[in-house]
Amino acid sequence: MKKILRFVMFFLILSFLFTLTQSFAQSPSISNGLSWLSSNQNADGSFGGVIPIRDTTEVAHTLKIFNPTGVDYQEAISWIDGVTITNNDYLARKIYSLALSGRDVSNLITGLISSQTTDGGWGLFSDDIVGDPLTTALALLSLKSANYSDQNIISSALGFLLSTQNPDGGWGFYQGDDSNVYMTAMVLNTLSQYKSIYNLQAQINNGVTYLLLKQNPDGGFGSSSSTVYETALAFLAMVASGTDISTVAPQAINYLTSTQLPNGSWNDDPYSTALALRALAHVKPNLSILPGDITFSNPNPRIGDTITITATVYNEGPAVANNIIVQFYDGDPSSTGVLIGEATILAISAFSNSQATVNWTVPTASLRKVFVRIDPLNSIDEIDEVDNMAFRNLTSSTLPDLTLGSADISFSPDPVRIGDPVTIGVTVRNHGQSDAQNFLVYVYAGDPDQGGYKIAEATYSYLAGGSSNSFQFIWTVIQGVDRVTVRIDPSGQVTESNENNNQTYRLLATVAPPVEGID
Repeated sequence: MKKILRFVMFFLILSFLFTLTQSFAQSPSISNGLSWLSSNQNADGSFGGVIPIRDTTEVAHTLKIFNPTGVDYQEAISWIDGVTITNNDYLARKIYSLALSGRDVSNLITGLISSQTTDGGWGLFSDDIVGDPLTTALALLSLKSANYSDQNIISSALGFLLSTQNPDGGWGFYQGDDSNVYMTAMVLNTLSQYKSIYNLQAQINNGVTYLLLKQNPDGGFGSSSSTVYETALAFLAMVASGTDISTVAPQAINYLTSTQLPNGSWNDDPYSTALALRALAHVKPNLSILPGDITFSNPNPRIGDTITITATVYNEGPAVANNIIVQFYDGDPSSTGVLIGEATILAISAFSNSQATVNWTVPTASLRKVFVRIDPLNSIDEIDEVDNMAFRNLTSSTLPDLTLGSADISFSPDPVRIGDPVTIGVTVRNHGQSDAQNFLVYVYAGDPDQGGYKIAEATYSYLAGGSSNSFQFIWTVIQGVDRVTVRIDPSGQVTESNENNNQTYRLLATVAPPVEGID
């Protein structure tokens, strides 16, 4: 969700988040937490003891963020790869971790898919006939991490999750169970991974609303008293949703930093420590742009027109972004796109937006794609780097081309008799793609360059591209005039692609008047 914040207090919150962002990259909180995890890794590469698969997969996810080439991470992945799986919860967590590490999980996914229940979800065990929200959420996350493509499987699982959402916006451990922070955060995070593919925004918003009501006075989150893992999960889920959490983020981060133990851990627990570290790692900006965020001062320009292109850049992350370079391209910059220009936005506050503009003279008439790319050098550390480019179609047209041929001049009757009235019809055409406005058409008896004189004129306020329009008038034929000449836009008011086809003539076929007394 993208909102423009309107309250003065917001700027105080931004200052707090800015300080956090500048310090957490090398903060003692993160380095001490990572050090504690390293020193508490089991000899076999796992973490924890009561639920080692849960703890180790969560720690592995965190280590991948901070040090994916480290020995601790590699040993954890090796343990996950070899561990025996006893239920779908563990299987989904295993798939998720191994897929993120780049390992082949196709056989594991086959086993997971085979145990999907008829209601679209997954139960804890392969022979369960009813799904539960937690296992289903974990299964969907694992499929997302492995780029699983069968949308029938995915859509039915998402439908199951939506069907288990409670009226208060939250989720419980099973359908009909009271909502709680842990389950709501887990499901909300999963739905947010699919929001760009499916229309899930209403359900996501309702889930965020439930979580926002569960922040305690100490800044943490919990269904009763605050816990580290619920606070971290709630924070991560709301960040993933793209919701403006500026009113709750500072307190949540303060709760996490203040509950860290002197030894660097949270609760001497690998699971809580991994989640808290991951939450702290997400206190950074997230720049994004969509096609609708690109606008043109003139959406239907002509060749040679100068237009202003405006890009509205959003920061959906909980920290300020500084010195954002925005590039504009005629065509895809990854192939043959040509740089139109670039602009720099000095700062975009958390959950806010700002605009960048360039002027561009349209070089040719055609259907083209105008691309906008944010932070092309990836100099800004963001939550997500995949939503920094978008494009919008722009159709530029040729200039007007006013013209007519001799066949566009008609006489009635034809031939005409000298001294008799004749109805003259004139058809003016615009062969260009752009409209022509406010021009005159003069009609001459004879050649205006050889003494011909004007016998009529017409005023055109508008003639659309590719169209034509006719007018008529009556003139009495006189002796000595052999032609009628038509000149379009004689004063040159219209800028045209071709100025050399604005005049033509038609010869008059005349017969002598009858001799008096002779029939």
